[in-house]
This record gives sequence, structure tokens and C-alpha cells, in this order.
Amino acid sequence: METQNTVTKFRWLPALIAFVQVFDIVIHVATNQIEPIRIASNVVIFVWLGLVVSGRLDHMVWRVASGFVGVYVLLNALFLVEEGLINPTNGQFRTVLFVLVGVTVALGVWLTNKTVNHIE
Repeated sequence: METQNTVTKFRWLPALIAFVQVFDIVIHVATNQIEPIRIASNVVIFVWLGLVVSGRLDHMVWRVASGFVGVYVLLNALFLVEEGLINPTNGQFRTVLFVLVGVTVALGVWLTNKTVNHIE
């Protein structure tokens, strides 16, 4: 199947996205700021990556599966609405959140584009 060949060719991309999620979780644990909404958003990306790496997604299912990236963004937006743009622990702007979410979304869009364009 062409999708599987594309995922195999770009296997570093799902691995990089997974690394970003693990890094995000490690930051939460290391700083004793375990935020359930943010962790849930990381889990959403892991589920999405599992679907992607399985290589069994046809064109329509891919579009639905890619909605997981949208859920990820919505969960992080909900977190910001509830908790604010400033981290109360250190009084700093949540720059790391924006960087990690931005990197995840950019890589997710790239992976989606590379894979969907190769589905028969």
C-alpha cells in the first residue's frame, strides 16, 4: 500500500512528533505542573500517531483522523482560557506551550500532507 510506503519513508516525522509530546509531558512532571488538559492533548496526538503509523487509513478516514490535531489545538486553547497566558508558578508567558503546540501542529500538517497526497 502506498500509504505505508510514505509513512515508512517519513517515519522520522511521527517519531519527532512523538518526541515533542514526550518532552512536553516530561516538562510537566519535572516542574510538578501536571496539567490534565495538556496531558490529554498529548494523548490525543499519540492516538493520532498510532492511526497514522498503522498505515491502514484510506483518504476519507485520514481526514477524520487528522481531526485529532484539531482536538489537540482545542484542548490547548481550553487550557489557556482556564489557566491564562501567564504561568502563575513563575510569572512567565507560556512561551514553551506555544512553541510545542506550534511545532506539533506544523509537523502534523506536514505529515498529513505527505501521507494524504500518496493515498491511492
